[in-house]
Amino acid sequence: MMDDLYPSPDGLTASPMFERDGTPAPGEARDDGPLFVARVGCPVCGADRPATLYDATYDSPAVLRHVDSHYRRQGKVDHSLLRGVDFTIFECRDCALIYQKMVPAPAMLHHLYDRFIDPEKLKDHEHARLTLDNHLDVATRLASLLVRIGKEPKDTTLLDFGFGYGRWARVAVGMGMQVFATEISPEKIAFARSIGVRIVDEAALARMQFDIVHTEQVFEHLTHPVEVFDMLARCIGPGGVLKLAVPRQGRIRRLLRKNGFIDWSPYEKDFKCGAYNDYNAVLPLEHLNAFCRKTVESLARRHDLVVETGRYGGSAVFLDASSRGRLLASARHSARRLLKDLYVRFGPGRADTGCYVLARRA
Repeated sequence: MMDDLYPSPDGLTASPMFERDGTPAPGEARDDGPLFVARVGCPVCGADRPATLYDATYDSPAVLRHVDSHYRRQGKVDHSLLRGVDFTIFECRDCALIYQKMVPAPAMLHHLYDRFIDPEKLKDHEHARLTLDNHLDVATRLASLLVRIGKEPKDTTLLDFGFGYGRWARVAVGMGMQVFATEISPEKIAFARSIGVRIVDEAALARMQFDIVHTEQVFEHLTHPVEVFDMLARCIGPGGVLKLAVPRQGRIRRLLRKNGFIDWSPYEKDFKCGAYNDYNAVLPLEHLNAFCRKTVESLARRHDLVVETGRYGGSAVFLDASSRGRLLASARHSARRLLKDLYVRFGPGRADTGCYVLARRA
């Protein structure tokens, strides 16, 4: 099932990858099949009348340097695999999804997640995120979901779709929930089981329901978001919820109109870039879909679900007075959560929060 987290060619219409004379065309890998395939129509609502927000190729100067900037600390980019491939960003006129036309096929994904992103560096990065502040943040957000469904952790089942290195699952287990997850990596499956997470496959999911179906930074990667959403929506148990957290669209339309595509990645600057952080919504190769509330509501209508704004933990204030440094740090952390919650509920970004909770209509 985890194959569905990333692009696959199934159900897509590929653009021509071979020239008539046998010369490799842009995006072709002769031995492994096409490296990229082209989407036809919006991957959420199916409409085929998009507006073009940006149109270039991966070897255009700005996109090339942006890709280099993003992966510089993660691995090594092979630009020969990207030469001549379109980098086109569409916006659906019907559901407002912003999406990339060309998506990596399985052959490209092997290069992306084995070379562009060094697996060991990714593992170290995820391990470095296991901080006290992060655990408090995850626990606070999970607690808001428990309040929403009206259950204690010991009585709650949670599906962590997109287990990764278990950053959310291990906190949920520690709180006392029964945690299930999908995973295909033998190493990650062994780790999941070692912390008390039960691995399930797609066939099992068709027969199961959960109090909380949890997805964190997953749907932006999907080639087929509708198929995965339909499967997860059917997994919502009575009184349960589906949490969908994705990068927000933010000001990306305005930024693309004003600046085109910038030649550096916010990732390289640790997302300390103000409005320019919103370029993360259309990260080349990885963030294939950028959702807003209208898009999520389009998905929700397929299963008669109601969309609510997700919370970022601003209602919980945690102050550590063990030292002056910890007091200041915990106060800053609580203030950030509070300001984020206030912004997404009352500020100009309230219709596009990046965090949504979906529940059955009463």
